[in-house]
Amino acid sequence: MASRPRAAIWYRPPQRRSQIVSRVSENLEKSYGTPRFGNPQDPVDDLVYVILSTKTSLSMARAVYKTLRKTFRTWEDLLGSPLPKLKRILRPAGLSNVKSKQIYQALQKIRSDFGACRLDSLRATSESDAQTYLTSLPGVSEKVAKCVMMYTLGFRVMPVDTHIYRVAHRLGWTAKKRPDQCHKELESLIPPRRRYAFHVSCMAHGQQVCRPSHPDCENCAISRYCEFYRGRMAARGRKARTSETHPE
Repeated sequence: MASRPRAAIWYRPPQRRSQIVSRVSENLEKSYGTPRFGNPQDPVDDLVYVILSTKTSLSMARAVYKTLRKTFRTWEDLLGSPLPKLKRILRPAGLSNVKSKQIYQALQKIRSDFGACRLDSLRATSESDAQTYLTSLPGVSEKVAKCVMMYTLGFRVMPVDTHIYRVAHRLGWTAKKRPDQCHKELESLIPPRRRYAFHVSCMAHGQQVCRPSHPDCENCAISRYCEFYRGRMAARGRKARTSETHPE
């Protein structure tokens, strides 16, 4: 069986890998700071917010979450209301049938397990135990769990969403096919002390510069470390040489 291709950075000596990761992380943080993207400080609040934000814009997630908190003073109040009411509130964010059930069932399980809709006790557990519990909740993927752990529980983990994956893939830091496949790979590459800043600044970079189509490579703070940009420049060079050799 042929071995899977390795990302370009893994062919670098360990010291050089570390230098590249440090410089990319520093350049991104210098460019974007450490934005929080509206994530609440409480772990249950954040869990609901992250589920809401799946496959929708951050602005829409914020707006729907704000309506949700105005409607229900506590999460126990939400559990005392009919599910169709929650579906109506979530409808603008999309996937309301799925998300409403996930949120409702997750809150039910949390209340059953802890006696209230609280997750503060997870701060005293191990990283592994916290992730295992969170991913046991309906609708909570590894990415969602790691977001809650990073934003509100103080764990130095590395959530990988579509923006993080796209930037990392273009940098040559992962050769995986999907975001959910490279959490461990990027955690092994990015030191714990850099993970939070890298995640949030990389999200901003993916939204503003390293877009899915028409990335703005000319105004990229990390283009000198990017395999995608290097390939782009090489293709332009080949095209220019071909035009010189075969003028019209």
